[in-house]
Amino acid sequence: MPDIHFACPKCNQPIDAPEELANQLTECPTCKETIEVPVRSLTQPPDSASFAASTSGDESVFFQSGNIMVTNARFVIGAKTFAMRSITSVKTETETELPPLGITGIGCLSVIIFVIGLVIAFCGFSISSVWLAIFGILILAGGIWLAIRISLNKPKPKPKLIFTVVLTTAGGEVTAYRSDDQDHISKIIRALNDSIIAHG
Repeated sequence: MPDIHFACPKCNQPIDAPEELANQLTECPTCKETIEVPVRSLTQPPDSASFAASTSGDESVFFQSGNIMVTNARFVIGAKTFAMRSITSVKTETETELPPLGITGIGCLSVIIFVIGLVIAFCGFSISSVWLAIFGILILAGGIWLAIRISLNKPKPKPKLIFTVVLTTAGGEVTAYRSDDQDHISKIIRALNDSIIAHG
């Protein structure tokens, strides 16, 4: 029976994991992102005792999803906690993240052809065999031609937008949370602004 219940920080999908997977990486079954399994269940506020010591005695929860919670006293993201009284403003920043470029199987083939042609051409020049050198140059040219065809026909990778929650405190700006889910970030920002207003 699963012991840890939590939500994926990327897509908010509820996930059950055995206790032995705590603090280990796993793949979300819905969005396929690599995520870390928390130490404890995060479907409820993380340990009510940690929220009991607020100045007003009660805390109002403005937002709660997975391991993120915004109250009138604290902003909790997993193991990180920010005191709302030290946060003067919040904003969202957007950055573009390009997916890593990998070499496909055909791309590897063009590199192999290029290297074989280079070796044959070098051998041809080394032993003064004009025909072998020409053959090597032709193979090398074929590898270059194949690489150019691949690069021209390869679809360009789509950039991924990453949205960041940035907190402004007396000590400067702090990047608190990043996600590619704009709606999720908007809800957090709205809750943080409501909390700042409520805190006065």
